[in-house]
Amino acid sequence: MISKGTMVGVLVTADGTVVQGEGAGAPNTVTGELVFQTGMVGYQEALTDPSYGGQLLIFTYPLVGNYGTGLFAEQSARIQPLGAIVSRLMEGHDRRATEQLDEALREQGVPALKGVDTRFLTRLVRSHGALPATLAVGAREELPDIEELRRLAASFDYGATDYVARCSTPQLLWHPPTRPEAPRVALIDYGAKTAMLEKLQEQGAGVWVVPASMGAEEVLALQPEGILLSNGPGDPTRIGYAIETVGKLVEQSRVPVFGICLGHQLLALAAGGRTSKMRFGHRGINQPVIEIATGRVSITTQNHGYVVDPDSVPPDYIITHTNLNDGTVEGIAHRERPVWGAQWHPEAHPGPTDTNGLISSLLAAAEEARA
Repeated sequence: MISKGTMVGVLVTADGTVVQGEGAGAPNTVTGELVFQTGMVGYQEALTDPSYGGQLLIFTYPLVGNYGTGLFAEQSARIQPLGAIVSRLMEGHDRRATEQLDEALREQGVPALKGVDTRFLTRLVRSHGALPATLAVGAREELPDIEELRRLAASFDYGATDYVARCSTPQLLWHPPTRPEAPRVALIDYGAKTAMLEKLQEQGAGVWVVPASMGAEEVLALQPEGILLSNGPGDPTRIGYAIETVGKLVEQSRVPVFGICLGHQLLALAAGGRTSKMRFGHRGINQPVIEIATGRVSITTQNHGYVVDPDSVPPDYIITHTNLNDGTVEGIAHRERPVWGAQWHPEAHPGPTDTNGLISSLLAAAEEARA
């Protein structure tokens, strides 16, 4: 029973499914792509991951917010999904936290729906694929009617927006090396998580954080010794300027190039491959990936809704990794040059650290190329 004065929340999908519960966060009405993530920890890392741009995020784990929020977990400067859906929104606040999750949502204008059956919603997305949906939170008498919410959802096209342009750094940023002899890396920011920069700097690298809109000639003028193509949101085919830049970087430079998540997809597209939209994507911290050459299995953190088509991988590349759950492409590498991509997030945050060494591999390749 929702008490008088409590905000209510209504979620309506494009196909007319209606889920009502309590409202939390900020009173607002937002429309986006409904997706789910399966992590049992790391809700703040997920909420601040730029790869969730344009989406409404369902948390499958029932207790969210139990340790509050703080700078210790942020992967960007703000909450990235348009809205959040949880079973129970907790009022946690551990010693590192600066505020409760509900407060952070409210301050940043992000609505949340709580007290609902997230299992039902997850099954809905698994059955129908990622769905356009509208979430409305506020006083019951002030919310749009159900039909209006459905119309908003039905008119939404996730693939029509360049979400990378919304989250990439607007200007070139330089982070000096902490080890003088360490390589200098250009981190092209399509929606890079904070952990990516931190991992590079932990190993001493100097890092340029490069706007996604910067052309190849400008990037190469920085004289990087390695190039890291970051994760990011949206349909990779939507950002033709990035595909063109990546293609030129690979063609015109002999420095190592490593693509992560969206960066991996852009690498494949720039080489002449194709990508396609997945039914409901991989979003969580428990995705098993096998390295084809060794048979080694790693548990990985992932957050993507598009995938490289296996039959489109160009002849000068090989598929290096696949997903053990569904067989999708998880890694590619050039047959002769230090150019490769991984569909998952080796920097984790949250999640397992099985593949943290891939960041080290980029720096090792850069040092080898320098020698």
